[in-house]
Parts: sequence; C-alpha cells; structure tokens
Amino acid sequence: MAGQRPALALTISLAAAVPAAACVSDAAFEVPGLRADTPLVLAAPDGRRFRLVALSGESVVAPEGPMRVVSLGVTDRHGRVPAQVFGPAGPIEVALLRDGRVRLTPTRLVPRDCWRLFERAETEAIRARRGLWAGEGAPIGAADADALARAAGRFAIAEGRVRSARSQGRITYINFGPPNSGALTVTISDRDMAAFRESGLEPAAIRGQMLRVRGIVTIRRGPFIAAAIPEAITIAEPPSGGAR
Repeated sequence: MAGQRPALALTISLAAAVPAAACVSDAAFEVPGLRADTPLVLAAPDGRRFRLVALSGESVVAPEGPMRVVSLGVTDRHGRVPAQVFGPAGPIEVALLRDGRVRLTPTRLVPRDCWRLFERAETEAIRARRGLWAGEGAPIGAADADALARAAGRFAIAEGRVRSARSQGRITYINFGPPNSGALTVTISDRDMAAFRESGLEPAAIRGQMLRVRGIVTIRRGPFIAAAIPEAITIAEPPSGGAR
C-alpha cells in the first residue's frame, strides 16, 4: 500500500530480566505509622493518604515494618497522593501482584524499571492462576470475540498472539485475528509513538509475539484498545525466534 509505514516491533527487554534492585528511588521518604485505609490506600497519622497508583483492585494493604513512600504526583480530588511504597523487601506492589491480589493499570507516573518489575510479578501470578487470575479472572483471550464483546466500554486485560501488524495513515494496527473475526485490534497513534520508541519499541514486524494489553475495550467494526502509553502493552512470554 502506498505510503504504508513499517509495523510496530516490541524490542523492549522482558520484565523477567529486571532485578528487584533496579527499582529504587532516592526520593523515597519514611512515613512512620502508616496504616491500611481504603483499598490500595495507606494513611499516615498526620492525615496524608497515599494511593498505590500502578494498581487496581479491592485489596486493603496492611503495612508491615518501616515504610518509605515516593510521591508521584499531585493530590487527587479524593485527597490521595499517587505513590509507590517501599517496605524492607522492596516495593510492596510486587508482593500484591505476585499473589494475584491486584492488577496493573497503565500510568505514566511509575519509573520504567519499576514497571517492568511489576509486569514480571503480574505475569507470575497469571501463569500460576493465583488470586484474581483464577477461573474467570484470567485475561480475556485476544481472539475471543464473545468475551471481548461483553467487555465493551470497560477496562480489560487481554492476551494473545499477534497475527499481523501494519501502519496505515497515522495509526499502527496490531491485530490478534483475521479481519471481521471479532478478535482484538490494538491501535497506536503516531503522536504517541515517540514514547513507545523511548521505551524500546521500534517500527518493525512483531507477528507471532504473545502480548498482554490493558485498556478500555471499544467496539466499532470490531473490538479495539487504543494504547496511548507503552505501559498498556506487555510482552507475555519470550519471543521464539525473534520478530518475523
């Protein structure tokens, strides 16, 4: 097709290759007396409330031992500061994800080295079918037309092997099934591509990769998720033989 650009390739390092020691922050400060508040929110004695911004779910977090906090943004309308929280063993998000108690939700606020560590922990829980990932809680199959249709208008996590990828106009399309099959398509706008490239995603073929995608499912000609930031896409397993 005239004017067609190369399809997107995922050359980002696998989350499993990231050691826990990579996720550190000089900006962390100790907050004595943190206690469980509402789901994924910790409260300090002075009234400050810190929300684990990278996570979604209904898990109430009970702090154990001294806790250090990294503020990642301004206080939201509910009086919560978006944050990461570190315990004696490192980010407390990792244990929550590994146990399948929570899900990752895309955010630009978390440093990339921490995000990859979180991806690894979530992948471990999914593969073991722990907690939220047991039974019907497992990721939606990216080629499961019925499940995707039921997820219309909602945040969902889908997983599948890429059938094809192409760029047309100012959009890159990642397809998990043939046209008109009801399989998922992931779209990436040219205006967002710089952020993907900065995270190690370069234009090239990715057919055959197993990906996990998170976002709002929209139905038009078929189901699609618009990926605006790299954190919306995770390599779910090592590529076999590389991109093709």
